[in-house]
Amino acid sequence: MANKIANLWENFVNKFFLFAPTFVVCLTFLPCGLIFGYTICSLIAERNVNAGLIEYGPMIFGGCTGFVIALIMFMVKFLKGRIIFWHIPILLCAGVSNLLASCFYFANDMDTAGAFISYFAYSLNYIAGLSFLHTTLHKRSRSIMLALAFCIFLLGTAAAISLIGTSYTKPDNTGNTTTNEVPDGLYVGFAGLYLSISIVILGVLIGLKVLDFYGVVDCQNILDNEFRIANSNGSIFDKRKDIIKRVKFLYVTKNQQWNVTLVVLFTEAIQYALFVYYIFWFVMNPGIRLTPVDNVDAMLWVVFAGSAVCVLAMVFFSVKVTFVANEICLIILTILSMIICSSVDTKLPLWFILLFFGLSFCNLQISIVEVSHFRYTELLFFVSYLAKLISTSMVYYYFVSNSKNSFFYADDPSTIMAQGFVYLIITALVALVVGVKVPRTYCMTLFEIQYDLLGVIFKQHEIEQLDVTCLHDGSIPTISAHAHY
Repeated sequence: MANKIANLWENFVNKFFLFAPTFVVCLTFLPCGLIFGYTICSLIAERNVNAGLIEYGPMIFGGCTGFVIALIMFMVKFLKGRIIFWHIPILLCAGVSNLLASCFYFANDMDTAGAFISYFAYSLNYIAGLSFLHTTLHKRSRSIMLALAFCIFLLGTAAAISLIGTSYTKPDNTGNTTTNEVPDGLYVGFAGLYLSISIVILGVLIGLKVLDFYGVVDCQNILDNEFRIANSNGSIFDKRKDIIKRVKFLYVTKNQQWNVTLVVLFTEAIQYALFVYYIFWFVMNPGIRLTPVDNVDAMLWVVFAGSAVCVLAMVFFSVKVTFVANEICLIILTILSMIICSSVDTKLPLWFILLFFGLSFCNLQISIVEVSHFRYTELLFFVSYLAKLISTSMVYYYFVSNSKNSFFYADDPSTIMAQGFVYLIITALVALVVGVKVPRTYCMTLFEIQYDLLGVIFKQHEIEQLDVTCLHDGSIPTISAHAHY
């Protein structure tokens, strides 16, 4: 009995140290969520149609920073011919930047300076963090840990909005709530949480680096054996024609990798824009508002709850199946809300829409990680990150900032129903495109996903044996359709 307990404890310790770097990297997404929550709240609080460049300056700076770090990481991989593990030092740099940025939120009128540094850290953390998780995880844990990272991101968002949201509303002369003037001390509570979390995460990152130095943990350990071997021998970035030449049994179909990647990036940008739009709409529109403006955090906690459920769903289902199922549920809930909310004084279906927003929040972002080309992963992560910044800025500028916007702020039933129909059409198209074009990646290694997208099928039990000598005369057997799509 004692031996069994000892063995269980030993296995637990081994697993703990094996996945310790992954869990730490997931935790680093918490400050990213805090920054996003700050952005959402500050844009609502400082709503101003005549906002100048300074309002968008932090996001522009973050986009520039993201491009630089993604380009540098791409060039290093291009020159070295393999993946170089410098993710933890980059995350340490982001941790120091978060610690520095948090101090600016304590002072009046200094939050904008802090936001510039925060978005610098956000950019480093987002691209390096996703790159690390993409590289090190194996087929069973990849989607689960990525879902956990985005769940932690939404936890930070909800926590930030909880601290800021109750501070920025004040009654005007008519007794209505206004958000046109920001009171002093708006971000002090947020700054305290941001500072505390930055200190903890920076300490954990330093501890991880020390443990890695002494060999207790391995921050360069790739759990996918095939991926690790290919990275070691320099074949990880082989071109499609080189893969075809070295495989003995194969069929070749159409190369779909870049088509699928662009489809996922495009649909993810649309889905994220819808998420930002409806978060603002449910707060600002008087005809559809779910909560008082100073209680907006309740909405984000529901979204976070949905993302937590998504982590469990990733254990049993593929990203594709989960996303399409969520979109179908969102379509049904939208129809119900259009019927019920127009006749009964209830907003319950809209709360469920927020829950399913949380469920589908990370799905396409995980797909980008799984289907991206090994050589260009960081650049593709940057495109995804840039799309998020552009979506947030454009939704704010064209809808939120202008309080006279006849479409966004209209409270008559016909306009609200029109928005519901538009959302139904967009959601249905997104679900259809993902369902048709994106392959199922559940419990598949990165190379299995890549070969599937490249159209190289070489599983011996699926095809007739075919010797590679047929390639010598230039003839390659093909099939017209991809069985996995």
